[in-house]
Amino acid sequence: MSAVARRYYERGRHALEVNDLESAQEALRAALDLAPTFGNARVAYAVALARANDCPRAATVLRAGFGAEEAFQTAAQTPGFEVRAASGLARVYARLGRYRDMAAQLKRAARPAAG
Repeated sequence: MSAVARRYYERGRHALEVNDLESAQEALRAALDLAPTFGNARVAYAVALARANDCPRAATVLRAGFGAEEAFQTAAQTPGFEVRAASGLARVYARLGRYRDMAAQLKRAARPAAG
């Protein structure tokens, strides 16, 4: 993780502590943009969203970073779900900023349709 992402995280945490939810969301979102796998920033961002009464978005932020990848990888092992799982993984990877992985999953999802 970059030092810049860490600084954004620290700013966001401080803003959250003083209940400056708008600044917290901005800083924590920036931290996630720079380091999509930064778990503490993801949780803090979700907390800031929830405190601002945006619970559906908070839940989406958490789901995008935690558990979804593993769930889709498991689903891909089930016959008949390969395309759906690849499509789901592509969405997860897009939210995490893992664009090469996203592209690979989109190719996998499109392969049966092309054949």
